[in-house]
Amino acid sequence: MCWGKRDSCTRPLSVATGIPPPLADIRVLDLTRVLAGPTCTMLLADLGADVIKVEELSKGDDTRSWTPPSAPLPRDPPVEASHLPPESAYFMCANRNKRSITVNFKHRDGLEILHKLVERSDVLVENFVPGKLSSMGLGWEDCKRINPRLVYASITGYGQTGPYRQAPGYDVVIEAEAGLMHITGEPDGPPCKVGVAVTDIMTGLYAHGAIMAGLRSVSQTDQGVWVDCNLFETQLAGLANIASNYLIAGNEASRHGTAHPSIVPYQVFPCKDGFLMIGAGNEKQFKLLTTIILQQPELAHDPRFSTNAARVANRQELIDVISAALKRHDRSHWIDRLTGIGIPFGPINNISQTFSHPQAVARSSTVEVDHPRVGKVRMVAPPVTYNGKRMPVRRPPPWLSQHTAESTKVIIDSGMLEQLRDLDDDDTHEFSRDLVHGYFKQAESTFSEMDTAFAARDLEQLSHHGHFLKGSSATLGVIQVQGICEKIQHLGQRTDPDKKAELKEAKLSPEEALARIKPLLARVKVECAEAKKWLMNYYDTPDAGSFKV
Repeated sequence: MCWGKRDSCTRPLSVATGIPPPLADIRVLDLTRVLAGPTCTMLLADLGADVIKVEELSKGDDTRSWTPPSAPLPRDPPVEASHLPPESAYFMCANRNKRSITVNFKHRDGLEILHKLVERSDVLVENFVPGKLSSMGLGWEDCKRINPRLVYASITGYGQTGPYRQAPGYDVVIEAEAGLMHITGEPDGPPCKVGVAVTDIMTGLYAHGAIMAGLRSVSQTDQGVWVDCNLFETQLAGLANIASNYLIAGNEASRHGTAHPSIVPYQVFPCKDGFLMIGAGNEKQFKLLTTIILQQPELAHDPRFSTNAARVANRQELIDVISAALKRHDRSHWIDRLTGIGIPFGPINNISQTFSHPQAVARSSTVEVDHPRVGKVRMVAPPVTYNGKRMPVRRPPPWLSQHTAESTKVIIDSGMLEQLRDLDDDDTHEFSRDLVHGYFKQAESTFSEMDTAFAARDLEQLSHHGHFLKGSSATLGVIQVQGICEKIQHLGQRTDPDKKAELKEAKLSPEEALARIKPLLARVKVECAEAKKWLMNYYDTPDAGSFKV
């Protein structure tokens, strides 16, 4: 088989993007689902990588069914996606800039497709339970034999070794088991999870960085790398100072709500109509708070509050004083008073207020993209700029299997091409080269005759020309053109090529047949042009026997 070229959308873009996409020559085979893995591969895609997301045949990524909410569909969505449910908002948050294909891992043909994609990829990212892909012929050792330079990244719950290696990884379970939930929530309340799947997101960030390191290693050693990244150890690392307090001083942590265990005042305070986060982390800031905001300068000299250590020891007394003062006025009053005086603060915004925040607006922190099923859709933009410019969102999140044909299709049947080359007398390949040139010249003429027949509504001639070009395409192994011409041949006879043989006796009307033929005439020319480009490049290559694309 001869496979299609790398996605054209990954070619280096103009430096209007700030810098050329640094991963524009990298292809990533994405076998992940839900959030940690897709976050990782989306970050790689944002940097220009051609990410091919491989999904389960019938329902795809689990998050496709996590609705509501979903994006509303227009009245005229693409016909090829009309059978699919609405696009899940959850799925769309972690899958921009990717292509989607569906492949049956368990079928021999599906496994062959994936092995071919492994051969053509620079990175593979997966989040299956350890050993699962190995049992299917897609483990690290299997893929390393196919592509010795592959960076193979495994994202799991607990890692590839240890007593929990076979346990599945769920963000909320890891939050509980790796300490985060123990330190989250009010002091007198139960443990709480964080409002988003922060452990998944952190793991995606760590995996993204590890893959970049793996690619660098391959460039230095010419050897592939197996990256083992997991939620459990990511969350241990994410405990930061809490972990250090325990490991160095033996201090067990507790819950403090929005407060800081070592700094007072540093928490959310109630106002008359809302809440404010205020953090007076040093003596200068505390003095500003007591004199300008609270208008109680004596508090800064009170022995109970005159140092941070004293304030920590007398935390509740001070918090009660500050809360009582702030409850006298609404939030906007205090925002005006706090602005510009040097005390860190911020209002507790809901999500609507967050995206209408002046800074979010000024920084263009969201981006509007055209989705072929949804129309205009607003998304969070990539959060990093390079020389003042963001990487572009080149692709909206894909619908299920949107790119299967283009990512896995066979352009030329290599077996037929080899048989043709066996007829050559010498290494110049003059005979087969002349046949190829003659084929494309004849195809151009046949397309012109097809257009004339279509304009005349002559189904018999359309069938004749389809039959003729089908045969010559089969000789050279130009199988996409061959397949389309076979359909034109049958439709010209007013039979439906997509129906079973026993149902083909029911004739299409001439209008139905012509309506079906019209898009095929446009498509066959595109496929022929793609095959011509491939074969011309093939014969112009110094090593004409190479099938590298």
